[in-house]
Amino acid sequence: MFDLIIKNAKIYDGTEKGVYQADIGIIGEKICRIGNLSEEEYRDMIDAEGQAVMPGFIDTHLHSDMTLLFDRQHANGICQGITTEILGQDGLSYAPLSTDNLNMYAKYLRGLNGFFPDIPLDFNTVGEYLSKFHQKVAPNVAYQVPHGTIRLEAMGFHDQPLTGYALDKAKDLMRQAFEEGAVAFSTGLSYYPCSYSDTNELIELCKVCTEYDVPYVTHTRTVFRGEPFDATLEAIEIAKHAGCKLHFSHFRTGPDNCGHVQELMQPIENAIKDGMKITLETYPYYSGSGYAMIFLPPWAVEGGYEATLERLANPKLRDAICQGMRQNTIPTTGTFTHLKKNEQYVGMDFDDVAKLRCQTNEDMICDILLEEGLEVGYLSNPTEDEEKRLRMDKDFVELLSKPYYMVCTDSIPYGFKPHPRSFGTFPRFLRLAREQGMSYNTIAQRMAANPAKTFNLKKRGIIQEGNFADIVILNEETVTDTATYCNPRRGPKGITHVIINGKMVVYEEKVTGLFPGYALKRGE
Repeated sequence: MFDLIIKNAKIYDGTEKGVYQADIGIIGEKICRIGNLSEEEYRDMIDAEGQAVMPGFIDTHLHSDMTLLFDRQHANGICQGITTEILGQDGLSYAPLSTDNLNMYAKYLRGLNGFFPDIPLDFNTVGEYLSKFHQKVAPNVAYQVPHGTIRLEAMGFHDQPLTGYALDKAKDLMRQAFEEGAVAFSTGLSYYPCSYSDTNELIELCKVCTEYDVPYVTHTRTVFRGEPFDATLEAIEIAKHAGCKLHFSHFRTGPDNCGHVQELMQPIENAIKDGMKITLETYPYYSGSGYAMIFLPPWAVEGGYEATLERLANPKLRDAICQGMRQNTIPTTGTFTHLKKNEQYVGMDFDDVAKLRCQTNEDMICDILLEEGLEVGYLSNPTEDEEKRLRMDKDFVELLSKPYYMVCTDSIPYGFKPHPRSFGTFPRFLRLAREQGMSYNTIAQRMAANPAKTFNLKKRGIIQEGNFADIVILNEETVTDTATYCNPRRGPKGITHVIINGKMVVYEEKVTGLFPGYALKRGE
């Protein structure tokens, strides 16, 4: 007897096989049979007549490292069809860290991941951190060992490259993390302390990736004005010299270069032709989001949480901090997504808040960071140019048509008014693909099979007998996002059922309250 049969399934299985019609029989956590099961007995059944059945989507980049411990259902993700989340992105997460460093870093990252005093920080290693999720949350969870975390543990929060003993210690920490299940090594070279590194440091660290055959995952370096530097070429150089696989985070066109996909991709495609193993991911929105610490100059945050607050509070340093902010390539413009003490400013443009407070943008951001204890989230303002929006929509699908691409939300599911990508990325891509004529078989490969292969998630990403039953059922004619920049917390339409490890976490577009997610470890 089957625990669950999905009848009349129109299956896009994530391979080159193409769409086909069959029933899917599930026992426990696995897909046991695919075929005509009309005479078989079952405990539960879903009639998928007229709907598409696809492998569960794998979100290759998001920031639920703390919020998933607080909101274990994570409805904003599973309702999109996301069955696996890969944490530890941009070099910014919580393991491996000693207790003192963990407590400090949790405060430092509160603008990105939130801060929940009721969540015990009673873990230090990657293995202990992953155990917090295993069968205790709805989605599966995998983890990348974060560069910033490794740097902090190896040498503290200092503005200098890793060398000597500190570099050796960082490598050993990486090895231990991979032994405990980490699936990749991530950097966020726009963020501190990751950006304190140089190219040689990253080459040396990535040699450990080569030892374990895992990818180097990079949010590439921010370019400062007056310093000509190609961050894409640096990433390629690092991976080439280290001999490791390379994965680019959230790589896409923006308002300033939309319509130039070929130019954007040329150095990467050249490297692929030369034999390098490179993959990429993207999300289909016109702007990004982050935490306001990114606006500060490097020296202002050296030392971490308390040291940063002390500098922000020092009037003798304020002019120098503001001058450093003006020299940064990231303009101090955007909209606040999360504030606690200044909640009245959430959803307001930086310029408008600065005018209300009779301050420059730089001074206003410094004071808000100080008042909020660094817990400040923001999103960059999306372009209002409709022609550019349409061009970017085409670019998103053009990028996704490339065989080495996949999908991420880059979700920061925290704050009063988060980015809509936290709720709409996967259904938005499904809609754009439908409108632009991309096959759903290709979509299944990009959203499930490619990530599973890239991050070595065994028996995931493809609907086939013997694989884990991570499955999405959706109406391919109507599936769409409804989240907007004005109303970001609106869920999708047309994704009717989501199954994780054989358990229904979404039934008829409603969450069920089950927590079947596994902690997925390298090669398991």
